[in-house]
Amino acid sequence: MVKKSRAFNMVMWVSTLIIVCMAAGVIILLSISENKITHKYILPEGFTGWVEIIYEQPGYPALKKEGKKYIYNVPESGKMLTSTKNFSGPMDFSYMDRNGKLIEFRTVSPMIHGVNTSSGGSSSGEIFPQKVTFFVGTEEQWREASEIRQK
Repeated sequence: MVKKSRAFNMVMWVSTLIIVCMAAGVIILLSISENKITHKYILPEGFTGWVEIIYEQPGYPALKKEGKKYIYNVPESGKMLTSTKNFSGPMDFSYMDRNGKLIEFRTVSPMIHGVNTSSGGSSSGEIFPQKVTFFVGTEEQWREASEIRQK
């Protein structure tokens, strides 16, 4: 009888431990996914070229935020400065037509190339702001633009 009681207690203890660990795992996964910031880039219809976002720039407007998404209304120049701090997270891309309708990028033909995040400083102590750059266009357009940019 004592052996059965110990075995039962051990099974109950292990079962409780498994349930607690599973619950903790679910809570951690939910908190991680809920804190993800998405970056939604809205580009002028037909835009191709380099996009450059420079963050934490005093005197420039903060990015608009809709729920967990930062909204980037990218101008024709492709260059934006914002007072908002950069956060890591997935990127969504859309074109906006002349009537204000959003057109999602087709996932069949990749149009985003050379995504890069950079920041740093100089030997004199000057700190460079964080910057995100990427190219919008076909792979061929990206290769041509990259060659021109490196010259």
